[in-house]
Amino acid sequence: MNIYEFARILGILLDNAIQSAEHSEEKIINISFRKDNRNNRNIIFIENSYTNKNVDIDKIFEKGVTEKENHTGLGLWEVRKIINKNNNVKLYTNKTDTLFRQQLEINSKKILKKEGKWIKLTFFWDYSIITLSYM
Repeated sequence: MNIYEFARILGILLDNAIQSAEHSEEKIINISFRKDNRNNRNIIFIENSYTNKNVDIDKIFEKGVTEKENHTGLGLWEVRKIINKNNNVKLYTNKTDTLFRQQLEINSKKILKKEGKWIKLTFFWDYSIITLSYM
């Protein structure tokens, strides 16, 4: 996965979480970063409050599906396209009665690539900061 694709996925997931929480009675957004050394992966959890409890978590990734007025429904479709073409990243989606959850997993042994240069993805877990540095 290249750096643009990583930024694109993260941007879409965060935009959707913010927009969904804005329309909820309880405006909740939780973002956490975890390192799973045992399985060599970095995990980003994004969860938010939401109003449409009947949302189909499989259908939302189809092209043109949206609940937002004046939107194209391409964001999550694009996320799925990026995920499917990269073997070092996975996305899991689920929901509870109160929270909609996205779990983005990035294989730590495989790193991001930008224009022929390798970029190491580093998570500072105590501060929840992501840094991208050239290797």
